[in-house]
Amino acid sequence: MGENEYYRSEGGPDKRLAQAGLSMILGLASIPMAFFMNIGVILGGVAIVLAGLSRGVAGRLLPQAKKAIIYGIFGIVIGYGVFAYDIYRVMTDPATREQLNTMSEQMNGISFDDMLRDLGIEPGN
Repeated sequence: MGENEYYRSEGGPDKRLAQAGLSMILGLASIPMAFFMNIGVILGGVAIVLAGLSRGVAGRLLPQAKKAIIYGIFGIVIGYGVFAYDIYRVMTDPATREQLNTMSEQMNGISFDDMLRDLGIEPGN
């Protein structure tokens, strides 16, 4: 893309470029943030939506928007992978389950196992 396509004739930056750049930043941030409370899934989703919206009436994605979609997908996949691993570990590792029970009792006054029983799920170790 030439410089003419990046800037308007008024001299200011194109809003599509700014939106695509922001989506790329959010997509990149989604990858490391996928390891922190699943924030990467949210950032990745927002990056993909913003990248799609940056097309505007032109109908073409800018290079930054294409990268944002790829980074956003990585952030979402990694985020869900970490979430699945955390659930697997809580359900199969007794030491992790005990740590979760202790934290739950401190924060909520009831253990995680008791919460599962209240929902009708029998916890297994």
